Amino acid sequence: MSETEKSSGTLYLIPSPLWPYSPENWMPCQLMNMIAPNVIALMRNVSYFVVESQKTANRLLSRLLSPEQFSRVHFFILNEHSEAQDLKAPLNALKSGYDCAILSEAGLPCIADPGAALVSLAHEEQLPVVPIGGDSSLLLALAASGLNGQRFFFLGYMPIRGEELQKELAHEGQAAMRDGAARILIETPYRNSRTLRACIEALPENIYFCVACDLGTDQPLIRSKSVASWRKEALILPEKPAVFCFGLPMKLGKKQLQLARRDRRSLR
Repeated sequence: MSETEKSSGTLYLIPSPLWPYSPENWMPCQLMNMIAPNVIALMRNVSYFVVESQKTANRLLSRLLSPEQFSRVHFFILNEHSEAQDLKAPLNALKSGYDCAILSEAGLPCIADPGAALVSLAHEEQLPVVPIGGDSSLLLALAASGLNGQRFFFLGYMPIRGEELQKELAHEGQAAMRDGAARILIETPYRNSRTLRACIEALPENIYFCVACDLGTDQPLIRSKSVASWRKEALILPEKPAVFCFGLPMKLGKKQLQLARRDRRSLR
């Protein structure tokens, strides 16, 4: 059955490389090594893409698609400036039988990005939604932090105003000391140093704090230690994508060993 003959299209959630763009890093041969073959095949079969930035999407797709395939591509823009009415066009395309794909700026889509609103509407309309596996900077940071991967909270973007940020961090730091769950947060790269300073100042000194910068590259910057230790170090973070985590360091006691064994059994 052709795409136009289908009663409804499928909304695919497609990951994109974490490695920041540069002409050298995003050469077609490099991208083919970064992106799984099934993801590339899907990109070549879908004509409608929902993106935050057409410029970023053009850079990626023009290097992976043939000129003929790329000429058939249509973009719907969905970003922080979008309104509810901007969801109508991609939703109508799906309801008309066309497959669409949400393509993230980096990593998995729909986590702390406006694509989640389209996913929500697709479910309301009982349209198929299919996430495609790929790197997630949030989970990579948590895995590399040494914090509690059994229980964690994603805080997303924190308040911009300094006083509100300090208050929120202090609250979450105390909560993490009580419940043992890790906290994960993100910020725009140009606020990295500000976020680092705020966390070091506001969090309890015996809690652990992790910075994971440039994830997905061959030289990520990952540091995880107590806030007390952080206060003795003057680290200037580059203005590159980063994830921040804090919580209690993972230890293997009797209870933790039982949980780990239970989790291993559930995977068999």
